Amino acid sequence: VVSTQYLEFSLPNLKCKDELNEEEVSFFGDVVPQAFFDRNEIVWRGRVKPTALEHADRVPEAAKRLAETIALDFWGAKMIEYDKDGKIDLSNAKESKSPVVQDIFNNIIAIKSKPSWVEVPKRSKISNEDELSSEPDYFHPRDRNGKILRNRYTTRRVEEAVSEYVEACDNARKEVMAVLTKLSWAIVDEGHLPSIAQASYLNLILNTAAHHAANSNARGWNMATVFDDIGNDSAGIFRGLWPYWMDKSNSISNSFELDGMFLLTAPNMSGKSTLMRSTAAAALLTNCGLCAPVENGSSLRRFDSMFVRGASADVPTEDKSAFGGEMSDISAMLRSCGDRSLVFVDEIGRGTSPKDGTCLAAAILENMSESGMSGMFATHLHGILNIPYSQAAERRLRQKRMAITRNSQGQFEWTYILEDGVCTNSLALVTAEKFGLPPSILKRASELSSYWGNGVDASSSHGSKTFGMNSDIQHATQILEDIVGEKSSVHIPPSFIPPPTFEGISCVYILQIGNKDDGWRYYVGETDSLSRRLQQHRAKGEEWKSMYAVAIQIKDGKSSARNIESLVVQQMSKRGFVMQSVSDGMTIRSKGKIEKSNCKMR
Repeated sequence: VVSTQYLEFSLPNLKCKDELNEEEVSFFGDVVPQAFFDRNEIVWRGRVKPTALEHADRVPEAAKRLAETIALDFWGAKMIEYDKDGKIDLSNAKESKSPVVQDIFNNIIAIKSKPSWVEVPKRSKISNEDELSSEPDYFHPRDRNGKILRNRYTTRRVEEAVSEYVEACDNARKEVMAVLTKLSWAIVDEGHLPSIAQASYLNLILNTAAHHAANSNARGWNMATVFDDIGNDSAGIFRGLWPYWMDKSNSISNSFELDGMFLLTAPNMSGKSTLMRSTAAAALLTNCGLCAPVENGSSLRRFDSMFVRGASADVPTEDKSAFGGEMSDISAMLRSCGDRSLVFVDEIGRGTSPKDGTCLAAAILENMSESGMSGMFATHLHGILNIPYSQAAERRLRQKRMAITRNSQGQFEWTYILEDGVCTNSLALVTAEKFGLPPSILKRASELSSYWGNGVDASSSHGSKTFGMNSDIQHATQILEDIVGEKSSVHIPPSFIPPPTFEGISCVYILQIGNKDDGWRYYVGETDSLSRRLQQHRAKGEEWKSMYAVAIQIKDGKSSARNIESLVVQQMSKRGFVMQSVSDGMTIRSKGKIEKSNCKMR
């Protein structure tokens, strides 16, 4: 078949990348601007071998004649001589600097003015036999539109040499284009295109693999062994694992066996998220048959799916909050992952209350462990450590932490080393100080931490009933709510201001004064401006500044508030509370009558 024969003939004539450099563009030194030769030849040179062309061999001859003509007419060379590099020797030329200019738009070579060394020509016509030795005649050339270029000069033989060279280059370009076009149609018609596409794809894969191998050797990465899961709960053994984006010499390596579900707790900035990303990346690379940032001797199970869930933000375009996005991702994980899955969940439940977040995180962790998933579950919700998990989940849960130490100055130091155990101190204030949080904020946070440790339950709603409270104030609050008949009391810790809704409305409040060591004292009052009244109490001295307040609104007005105040004083006194004053509990106004009480101050 003609096409096949042509294909078999033409393919060997195609040039590889190294051969492209062997067929150089015409070059004769400084006599002709090299950009002129490049512009005319580079578009077709190196596409096919010269043996497959008929007109390409005319270009070198035309280029040589052009260079010699320019050397004589524009440079004033006395004779044409070449050096060992093939350059025309201009040492005998009358011009010391190049007088040649090129017109890119018209593709011509010219000079700006007649040479000063030119004599009046002896004759106006030049014969072909002695044209290189006769005196040239200079005139203005024309552009591609036939317009005379009056700021340029050329000679007849330079103009003819340029025309001959440009025509030879144009013929060579057309011939190269025709050969490649015919070859392209032959490839398509004979069905060779799929084979070439597959070869190109294979070349891309092999090229990528070669670069990966070279880069892995330079980085010290190794190939881990892959095994199939045959009754083995272990997901693999990682030896000398380090972060894939870091140099091995500048990172901390970890070695461990991933034999279940790791419950990972650690301080802020201690490297738990880095460890999870590094483990996930190493497992993915190994399951793809590639080298990973691990040492020799590592072995990993073959997984059917991997899941990584880290920090996220809200997605307004999808009508999702950050917490909603978390739950959507976790739902997808629970639906698609099983006992051959490798999963990594980092700090789930941060977008809601600690109580709800802890319960949800614990339930998710329990389900992951029961389902046979392997991986890591990192959290700062330390309540998750005290959850009564099912026996099936407990068997596969492994408590891990990132180790920390103290230096000689007693400061915390992060080791980035994984070890057995739990961590219930996130060291958030240490991290905040490291990143420049103002000392006043850090000091206040440290002060408020005492209320958290004294029975705080941050999961309660606004107006938490247990924030900084002890059992005595809780008992007093119960008395107040029972008398009013509503569970709507609001708690106001020391230095806090009451809600604006307590301005201009009657309310009854209880103050806890003193301290636990010396004994608590209590004061009951009523007011229409709680913020002003608390400010007055706090101005009485240091002891009153640290008082704790509980208040409840009285909808029936000031008279009802005074009666409730008296009833609260009486009930608290009867139940053994040490009252600061009982004068307000001596009388109770009921239906216009004044009743005496038996309340006494203790």
